[in-house]
Amino acid sequence: MKSILFAASLAITTATAAAAAAAPSASAKASAKAAASAPAPAAVQVQTRDVPVNDFMQGRLPFVLPLNVPVPVEYQQSKVKKIGYSYWMRPEDAVNATAAALPTRNGYMYGSTATNVTYDASHHVFYGINDPGSLNKLRGAATNIQVKEFYDVKNPAVMISMISGTTGQPAYFMYMATGKKNETFFLSYRAPDGRKDIGDAVWAKMAAAIK
Repeated sequence: MKSILFAASLAITTATAAAAAAAPSASAKASAKAAASAPAPAAVQVQTRDVPVNDFMQGRLPFVLPLNVPVPVEYQQSKVKKIGYSYWMRPEDAVNATAAALPTRNGYMYGSTATNVTYDASHHVFYGINDPGSLNKLRGAATNIQVKEFYDVKNPAVMISMISGTTGQPAYFMYMATGKKNETFFLSYRAPDGRKDIGDAVWAKMAAAIK
Protein backbone atom coordinates (compact mmCIF):
# COMPACT_ATOMS: atom_id res chain seq x y z
CA MET A 1 0.00 0.00 0.00
CA LYS A 2 2.85 2.33 0.88
CA SER A 3 4.46 1.65 -2.47
CA ILE A 4 1.22 2.52 -4.28
CA LEU A 5 0.87 5.77 -2.36
CA PHE A 6 4.52 6.60 -2.99
CA ALA A 7 4.12 5.95 -6.72
CA ALA A 8 1.00 8.11 -6.88
CA SER A 9 2.73 10.90 -4.97
CA LEU A 10 5.75 10.69 -7.30
CA ALA A 11 3.50 10.83 -10.38
CA ILE A 12 1.68 13.92 -9.07
CA THR A 13 4.97 15.64 -8.22
CA THR A 14 6.42 14.84 -11.66
CA ALA A 15 3.31 16.09 -13.49
CA THR A 16 3.29 19.30 -11.46
CA ALA A 17 6.95 19.94 -12.23
CA ALA A 18 6.39 19.28 -15.94
CA ALA A 19 3.43 21.65 -16.04
CA ALA A 20 5.47 24.33 -14.32
CA ALA A 21 8.31 23.88 -16.79
CA ALA A 22 5.91 24.03 -19.75
CA ALA A 23 4.12 27.14 -18.51
CA PRO A 24 5.83 30.33 -19.68
CA SER A 25 7.13 32.59 -16.96
CA ALA A 26 5.85 36.13 -16.53
CA SER A 27 9.10 37.49 -17.97
CA ALA A 28 8.83 35.16 -20.98
CA LYS A 29 5.25 36.32 -21.59
CA ALA A 30 6.35 39.93 -21.35
CA SER A 31 9.19 39.33 -23.81
CA ALA A 32 6.86 37.61 -26.26
CA LYS A 33 4.34 40.44 -25.97
CA ALA A 34 7.06 43.04 -26.56
CA ALA A 35 8.33 41.15 -29.61
CA ALA A 36 4.82 40.93 -31.04
CA SER A 37 4.21 44.63 -30.57
CA ALA A 38 7.62 45.72 -31.86
CA PRO A 39 7.52 47.60 -35.18
CA ALA A 40 8.50 45.67 -38.31
CA PRO A 41 12.04 46.26 -39.59
CA ALA A 42 12.30 49.27 -41.90
CA ALA A 43 12.30 48.44 -45.61
CA VAL A 44 15.73 48.49 -47.18
CA GLN A 45 16.50 51.67 -49.10
CA VAL A 46 18.03 51.15 -52.53
CA GLN A 47 19.35 54.13 -54.48
CA THR A 48 18.18 54.06 -58.09
CA ARG A 49 17.87 56.48 -60.97
CA ASP A 50 15.17 56.49 -63.63
CA VAL A 51 16.45 55.58 -67.09
CA PRO A 52 14.03 55.76 -70.06
CA VAL A 53 13.68 52.25 -71.42
CA ASN A 54 14.83 53.32 -74.90
CA ASP A 55 18.05 54.61 -73.35
CA PHE A 56 18.28 51.49 -71.20
CA MET A 57 18.18 49.42 -74.40
CA GLN A 58 20.90 51.62 -75.97
CA GLY A 59 18.70 52.57 -78.90
CA ARG A 60 17.91 48.96 -79.82
CA LEU A 61 14.13 49.35 -79.49
CA PRO A 62 12.47 50.22 -82.84
CA PHE A 63 9.61 51.92 -80.94
CA VAL A 64 9.10 54.09 -77.87
CA LEU A 65 7.81 52.60 -74.63
CA PRO A 66 6.54 54.90 -71.84
CA LEU A 67 8.65 53.28 -69.14
CA ASN A 68 11.42 54.48 -66.85
CA VAL A 69 13.59 51.67 -65.50
CA PRO A 70 14.74 52.13 -61.86
CA VAL A 71 18.41 51.29 -62.32
CA PRO A 72 20.64 50.96 -59.23
CA VAL A 73 22.92 54.01 -59.19
CA GLU A 74 26.11 51.95 -59.34
CA TYR A 75 25.09 50.28 -62.62
CA GLN A 76 26.15 51.57 -66.02
CA GLN A 77 25.61 50.39 -69.58
CA SER A 78 28.01 47.58 -70.34
CA LYS A 79 29.57 46.27 -73.54
CA VAL A 80 28.50 42.70 -72.89
CA LYS A 81 27.49 41.35 -76.28
CA LYS A 82 24.38 39.37 -77.16
CA ILE A 83 22.11 40.13 -80.11
CA GLY A 84 18.93 41.89 -79.01
CA TYR A 85 20.09 42.37 -75.40
CA SER A 86 21.33 45.30 -73.32
CA TYR A 87 23.15 44.68 -70.03
CA TRP A 88 23.66 47.01 -67.05
CA MET A 89 26.03 46.34 -64.16
CA ARG A 90 28.90 47.86 -62.21
CA PRO A 91 31.66 49.00 -64.60
CA GLU A 92 34.29 47.04 -62.67
CA ASP A 93 32.19 43.88 -63.04
CA ALA A 94 31.62 44.45 -66.76
CA VAL A 95 35.34 44.10 -67.50
CA ASN A 96 35.22 40.30 -67.27
CA ALA A 97 31.49 39.68 -67.69
CA THR A 98 29.97 37.84 -70.63
CA ALA A 99 26.37 36.95 -71.48
CA ALA A 100 27.12 33.45 -70.21
CA ALA A 101 28.94 34.61 -67.05
CA LEU A 102 27.17 37.54 -65.44
CA PRO A 103 28.23 39.08 -62.08
CA THR A 104 25.93 37.50 -59.51
CA ARG A 105 27.82 38.92 -56.51
CA ASN A 106 26.93 42.55 -57.28
CA GLY A 107 23.89 41.91 -59.45
CA TYR A 108 22.87 43.16 -62.87
CA MET A 109 19.94 44.12 -65.09
CA TYR A 110 19.21 43.41 -68.71
CA GLY A 111 16.50 43.92 -71.28
CA SER A 112 15.62 42.29 -74.59
CA THR A 113 13.00 41.96 -77.29
CA ALA A 114 14.38 38.51 -78.19
CA THR A 115 11.65 36.57 -76.42
CA ASN A 116 9.16 33.87 -77.35
CA VAL A 117 6.50 35.32 -75.01
CA THR A 118 3.64 36.95 -76.89
CA TYR A 119 0.79 39.16 -75.70
CA ASP A 120 -2.83 38.35 -76.60
CA ALA A 121 -4.75 41.60 -76.21
CA SER A 122 -8.15 39.94 -76.73
CA HIS A 123 -7.65 37.62 -73.75
CA HIS A 124 -5.24 39.75 -71.68
CA VAL A 125 -2.68 36.96 -71.46
CA PHE A 126 1.08 36.79 -71.98
CA TYR A 127 1.40 33.40 -73.61
CA GLY A 128 4.54 31.67 -72.48
CA ILE A 129 4.60 33.16 -68.99
CA ASN A 130 1.24 33.76 -67.24
CA ASP A 131 -1.11 31.48 -69.11
CA PRO A 132 -2.19 28.47 -66.97
CA GLY A 133 0.10 25.97 -68.67
CA SER A 134 3.19 28.16 -68.35
CA LEU A 135 2.46 28.99 -64.72
CA ASN A 136 2.12 25.28 -63.91
CA LYS A 137 5.55 24.64 -65.45
CA LEU A 138 6.97 27.55 -63.47
CA ARG A 139 5.59 26.13 -60.24
CA GLY A 140 7.53 22.97 -60.93
CA ALA A 141 10.79 24.90 -61.14
CA ALA A 142 10.38 27.59 -58.47
CA THR A 143 8.72 28.50 -55.18
CA ASN A 144 7.22 31.66 -53.67
CA ILE A 145 6.02 32.74 -57.11
CA GLN A 146 4.45 36.21 -57.11
CA VAL A 147 2.61 37.45 -60.20
CA LYS A 148 1.54 41.07 -60.75
CA GLU A 149 -0.54 41.87 -63.82
CA PHE A 150 -1.04 45.32 -65.30
CA TYR A 151 -3.75 45.49 -67.93
CA ASP A 152 -5.38 48.86 -67.31
CA VAL A 153 -2.34 50.73 -68.64
CA LYS A 154 -1.12 51.92 -72.03
CA ASN A 155 1.27 49.00 -72.36
CA PRO A 156 0.03 45.95 -70.44
CA ALA A 157 2.66 44.11 -68.44
CA VAL A 158 3.20 41.17 -66.14
CA MET A 159 5.83 41.04 -63.40
CA ILE A 160 7.11 37.81 -61.87
CA SER A 161 9.21 37.29 -58.75
CA MET A 162 10.14 33.87 -57.42
CA ILE A 163 12.73 31.75 -55.66
CA SER A 164 14.58 29.61 -58.17
CA GLY A 165 14.46 25.91 -57.47
CA THR A 166 17.92 25.59 -59.05
CA THR A 167 19.84 28.34 -57.24
CA GLY A 168 17.60 28.90 -54.21
CA GLN A 169 17.86 32.64 -54.87
CA PRO A 170 15.26 35.22 -55.91
CA ALA A 171 14.68 36.01 -59.57
CA TYR A 172 12.77 38.97 -61.03
CA PHE A 173 11.52 39.49 -64.57
CA MET A 174 8.90 41.45 -66.46
CA TYR A 175 7.21 41.30 -69.86
CA MET A 176 5.55 44.35 -71.40
CA ALA A 177 3.43 44.57 -74.54
CA THR A 178 5.12 46.80 -77.11
CA GLY A 179 1.94 47.63 -79.02
CA LYS A 180 3.49 46.18 -82.17
CA LYS A 181 1.43 43.14 -83.10
CA ASN A 182 1.87 40.66 -80.25
CA GLU A 183 5.52 41.48 -79.50
CA THR A 184 6.82 41.93 -75.95
CA PHE A 185 9.75 43.54 -74.19
CA PHE A 186 11.58 41.56 -71.52
CA LEU A 187 13.45 42.91 -68.49
CA SER A 188 15.25 40.94 -65.80
CA TYR A 189 16.93 41.90 -62.52
CA ARG A 190 19.35 39.91 -60.39
CA ALA A 191 19.84 41.29 -56.87
CA PRO A 192 23.39 41.35 -55.47
CA ASP A 193 24.29 38.17 -53.57
CA GLY A 194 20.70 37.03 -54.09
CA ARG A 195 19.44 39.47 -51.46
CA LYS A 196 15.66 39.33 -51.51
CA ASP A 197 15.24 42.57 -49.54
CA ILE A 198 17.16 44.52 -52.18
CA GLY A 199 15.45 42.69 -55.02
CA ASP A 200 11.98 43.36 -53.60
CA ALA A 201 12.81 47.06 -53.11
CA VAL A 202 13.91 47.52 -56.71
CA TRP A 203 10.99 45.48 -58.00
CA ALA A 204 8.53 47.63 -56.05
CA LYS A 205 9.95 50.66 -57.84
CA MET A 206 9.60 48.84 -61.14
CA ALA A 207 5.92 48.18 -60.44
CA ALA A 208 5.36 51.84 -59.56
CA ALA A 209 6.91 52.86 -62.90
CA ILE A 210 4.32 50.98 -64.96
CA LYS A 211 1.55 53.38 -65.94
